[in-house]
Amino acid sequence: MPQLQNVVEQIENVVGTKYVTDSEPICYSYSMNCDSVLQGIPDIVVRPGTASEVSEILKIANKEKIKVIPRGGGADLTGGAKPIGNGGIVIDMTRMNKILDIDEANRIVTVETGISWSELCEKLSRVGIGYYTGSTGPASGFSATVGGGLSNNSLGGGGAAMYGTVTEQCVGLEVVLPTGEIIYTGAKANAFCEKPFTRFGLGADYSGLFLGDVGIHGIKTKASLKMYAIPEYAAYSTFEINGTKQESEAVIATKVMTKWQHKELPLHDFYYYTKTYINMLTLFGVKKNLANAGVKGGVLFYTTVADSQRALDYNVERIEKVTKEAGLRKLGPSVEEGNLGKWFYEEDGRWQWANIYWGLLGPEGTSLGTCLKCPTYQLPDYVKLYQEFANKHTKTMLDIGGGGVNFIVIGIHPCYIDITGGIMLHTDKRYREKQYEIWKELLIAQIKELGAVHYWMGEIIGRSLVDAGALTPEYYNFMISIKKALDPNKILCPGKFYLGDQY
Repeated sequence: MPQLQNVVEQIENVVGTKYVTDSEPICYSYSMNCDSVLQGIPDIVVRPGTASEVSEILKIANKEKIKVIPRGGGADLTGGAKPIGNGGIVIDMTRMNKILDIDEANRIVTVETGISWSELCEKLSRVGIGYYTGSTGPASGFSATVGGGLSNNSLGGGGAAMYGTVTEQCVGLEVVLPTGEIIYTGAKANAFCEKPFTRFGLGADYSGLFLGDVGIHGIKTKASLKMYAIPEYAAYSTFEINGTKQESEAVIATKVMTKWQHKELPLHDFYYYTKTYINMLTLFGVKKNLANAGVKGGVLFYTTVADSQRALDYNVERIEKVTKEAGLRKLGPSVEEGNLGKWFYEEDGRWQWANIYWGLLGPEGTSLGTCLKCPTYQLPDYVKLYQEFANKHTKTMLDIGGGGVNFIVIGIHPCYIDITGGIMLHTDKRYREKQYEIWKELLIAQIKELGAVHYWMGEIIGRSLVDAGALTPEYYNFMISIKKALDPNKILCPGKFYLGDQY
């Protein structure tokens, strides 16, 4: 294909022959994210090393009218980091993985966005008194990049109940716009400002335009994040929740979590695992997730941190007063006795708990994400929705390889929750169409019946919002106007929210 070869040669002149390819096997390896239902095979894969190189690639793409898809670690579960349909250029950002500045005076770290959350936090832990990024990225943070996390409003790696999502830690960005211009947001938008230190000022919050945007507005090449001293003291406990005739397990969990949040107790993290999920872990013999702990109900665990033992003891007393009043059974203090809180905080569980969830079916399994944010009080409604959906589709899921539907709850600062989960199925490309169909049905049920606020806006969720009619005409036209102004040639992530079809 002469035109494609011409594009490859132009990009080679920018990044060198080592970092660009149109090899079919390599392009195929970039055709999916963590699910095996959504697939789009790119024509070209390129790994730039600088923002200037990203800029030149986008200029070539505009000239040649070829689509571009930025990609971080590829840990996405809703089609956010691969082409919608075949073709185009995937820009793999993982070569751009340097820590550029650690400003201890302002407690700000500036990084290239291709660095993983785990690498960043590990290196920060060895600086000065020891630091981390507060909310330490998604639970896939061993491979998930800072750019990917910021593009999806991610959370789950630790600290969400205290600090919120990763986007709330961002104070500024370097962004390559779809047409190739490079801009800074936050304090560094002032050319005379020495170092980034705040996201706000200098007019509107333009950082927010590129946070949670799943790459449709620009390619983030640098990010400046708040960093926090690692607390000297930490405590954690795990509790079993059993429902009664008067109150379901979900209602009891909701009451406990709501009291924790409304009393503004110093929780670093808290998680709720449903009884159904615990039964699955037991079935699959996952030891560190209570398979041998004799737990019959659901599980709630927390972590708390402090700068002194006295303060820590006070935290624990206040937090556990709520669980005692609710009649929850406290499990033993060790991991072997079921203390997921200890595993989560001390044994890299914050990077692994999601692997246990999504990986239950092994390498032949696929995961169809439906992660969302909602008010804490809505938890029982989501339990009911999932139960009804699972009952309705039991036979269908057996027919297409077997699997299940479930979720885990994560507490988020200041007072809401993340329901992270979806559909687990065995991989079989013969059933992709049917798998897509039931996946979208669950998403639209969440959107229309409970007003779900999803945050992974990859291919399927962004389009489901449009198809469900969740976006008012005024709001959707506003989105189209911004996209058209930034990306007149429709080259960056076309198809997300159907935006490439609208102008």
